[in-house]
Amino acid sequence: MENIDYFKFGATKLEDISVLHIEGEFDSVIELLQGQVTSDCSLLSDSFGQISALCDEKGYILCNFDILIKNKSILIVILSELEEVFIQEITKFTPFYKVSIKPLNTQVIGIAKHKDERVLPNEQKILEVEDINLCLLLGEKVTLNDMQPIKNNNWYINRKILQDHIIKKSDIGKYRPHELMQDKLRISFKKGCFRGQEIISRMEYLGKQKKSTKLIVHDLPSDIQKYQLIGESIKFENKLFSSCLRKK
Repeated sequence: MENIDYFKFGATKLEDISVLHIEGEFDSVIELLQGQVTSDCSLLSDSFGQISALCDEKGYILCNFDILIKNKSILIVILSELEEVFIQEITKFTPFYKVSIKPLNTQVIGIAKHKDERVLPNEQKILEVEDINLCLLLGEKVTLNDMQPIKNNNWYINRKILQDHIIKKSDIGKYRPHELMQDKLRISFKKGCFRGQEIISRMEYLGKQKKSTKLIVHDLPSDIQKYQLIGESIKFENKLFSSCLRKK
């Protein structure tokens, strides 16, 4: 795995994250999400969440997020700066399913671990790549006492290393999933229709991909001037970590 030497195992409180509770009958919430988001919500369980995305009708990504089930509730874990985007888009359809969206005040911890490590109570895996798991743990009383601490930056660098390139507010509506490698991790091509599915599927089966995103580890901002930067560069230990769109 490329750049794996920079991967940091441990846990961190995710301070820039919001949690949304989609309230309503469980099956109705799943049905609503199935027709909108890119992942297959029928595969969710109490132990296995999933990374997902919401696109517009032309297949451009509006926001990325993680979906969890906790105590029979469907939760959306999303960057706080993209919270309103998700709410505005999904609220267009909530009356048809008799559900509502409400913020949930809860602490979120991100955990990067080897897949054979002990599973903590209420821990939910959201991503597995080779022998690495990324997991989330939600709850007011959760502590990091028994876990190796890492910084918030490490969590997001870890996601980039695993080729999970998350968009920021400045990227809304600019990229389709294939350009950011999200077709590999955040898209289900088996579940049926979702918003933007027709165009995204056409790119999967008929299109020729011209650009793709790669993590570039560099020393100076000027080192990536020839690329298109996705989101922001993340600094750690005098290095910059950038998701860069380039010609394939």
